[in-house]
Amino acid sequence: MISNIEVAMVTWPTPVLIGVLLLVLLIGALIGNFTSGVESKKKLEEAHARIETVIQQARSDAERAAARVAQAEKMIASAPGNSQPGKTFLRLWLDSAERPALDLDGQRVDTTRISEPHRKRLVSLLSVMRPWIEGKPSASAPILAPPTPVPPPAPKSIFSLFPAPSLLPAKKVELPAALPSMVAQIDEILQARLAIGPLAERGIKLQESPEGAVIVMVDAQKFEGVGEVTDPEVQSVIRAAIAEWEQKYTPGR
Repeated sequence: MISNIEVAMVTWPTPVLIGVLLLVLLIGALIGNFTSGVESKKKLEEAHARIETVIQQARSDAERAAARVAQAEKMIASAPGNSQPGKTFLRLWLDSAERPALDLDGQRVDTTRISEPHRKRLVSLLSVMRPWIEGKPSASAPILAPPTPVPPPAPKSIFSLFPAPSLLPAKKVELPAALPSMVAQIDEILQARLAIGPLAERGIKLQESPEGAVIVMVDAQKFEGVGEVTDPEVQSVIRAAIAEWEQKYTPGR
């Protein structure tokens, strides 16, 4: 029998020892990689938690800031100093779709088809502003007051159906002519320029569309706006007419 001392003295072959050593190193590397992966995952989860906390804090700060801004705007709008003095007769503004809207005497007016009373009211207000545009002194105009509703006529007697003949001829009442539009005024200047220039036979004319845009007619050809005119000479004479209109009706601009 071999004693314990003899077993201990037995030497292992070199390849076996190298294999055992490599196996130990491989196991150590696997353990190290596993431990490193666990720590990396833990750190990544902690980083995600910190980022989520920062995002939630930023959202809360943004909501509080928006609430403060809304409160400040509400206070500014309700401040007594921001209310416009006097009474507004005419207001031209843009709605949410950037389309022009009109208010007359504090009431919304349908600009797609203005009724005759609203049209007369608008003309009366423009006649007040016209001296300011032309740079002339303006007199006090009682037409600024909104028109009062006409009461219904009282019932007539049967004798009122046969009025007495008048010895004097009835006086003809002349209504004030409506003011020409801006496009019409520019076209008038344009036609005067064309009459003394080389483009008199071209048939150039400015028209106004139902939406209020400028339409240029050149030799029966229609252009949507001055910038769309292809002939530079025609476009130049139109822009010269516009410049003359601005000097005439908007002095000092």
